[in-house]
Amino acid sequence: MLLCMRNGLIAAELYFAVGLFVVLPCIAQQSKDWGKLLDAKKSKQARVLCSAWTHSTSLATRVEAEKCLANVELYEGQSLSLMGNDTGGGTLGSGYTSEAVDKALVHLNKGIQLAPQDISLHLGRLHILEVSGRFTAMNQALEESANLYHGPDALHDWLPYEGELADMRQARAGLEFAEVLNLLYPNSHEVIGNIGAFHNMLKEYDKALPYIQQAQVLSPQDPIDTWNLGWTYEQLGNTEEANKWLSKAIEIDPVGKDEPDRNCLYAEFVEKKLHDTQRACTLEKISCEADRQTACAKPESSQKATDSKSVPAAK
Repeated sequence: MLLCMRNGLIAAELYFAVGLFVVLPCIAQQSKDWGKLLDAKKSKQARVLCSAWTHSTSLATRVEAEKCLANVELYEGQSLSLMGNDTGGGTLGSGYTSEAVDKALVHLNKGIQLAPQDISLHLGRLHILEVSGRFTAMNQALEESANLYHGPDALHDWLPYEGELADMRQARAGLEFAEVLNLLYPNSHEVIGNIGAFHNMLKEYDKALPYIQQAQVLSPQDPIDTWNLGWTYEQLGNTEEANKWLSKAIEIDPVGKDEPDRNCLYAEFVEKKLHDTQRACTLEKISCEADRQTACAKPESSQKATDSKSVPAAK
């Protein structure tokens, strides 16, 4: 079975409420200038170009300079990065030296001082702190950014990072990030549901349940919150409640627009947890690929036995 986070599968067995996410969009022509230089591996020339902009009389140009210089620092400070996670694994991939991150943050902080309503600066800072594993600083930056930036849909500017942290399997960091968001934006079913999802990632099912229950109450027609409630009950061994909420999620969203695989997952639940082979076979034929139609592949004798239990005998 699968627990969900909004807008797509972010980590195995989890979905989180997330949104689209863009780092450091720039003034069109100026960004082309330094962007082309970095693409051509001419970071020194990009540094000279952008350093000159820091003395411009144009505020927009000075802000652009800080974005550019942050990118230059990161470009020149690329390195391999090894980061552990909360599920007993880790990742080895591209990253940045600690010195490069420090220098890039100086420029982004200057940019935020100059243009606190430029969301790209806030997103860029959060992203750098995230990929460098500075999760405590990331939470502090989130709180500061939320107090400075007053965009009309700020919550959905911050939500993508919960999905990013889930994808990185940084469940504890994601939980702490979500808890900060919950203080800033109370009664958001997306944030509250994600707190529950992070507890589930940590196998803290008893702690997860009240958050996911609250999320479902706040948004009773949300198929993701409803599905996650059923999933959590399944982890707690309550098959009856699990079936109630999983099937309710299917009723709310019959086509599975948030997660197309959901109907097949429910069919597998019917087979493996409800042990209704006949019904599971029917559902799997509708919703699952051929190699996942396991209920239909069971021996005929088993199918007949199940049929005799499922259909009342004729009198």
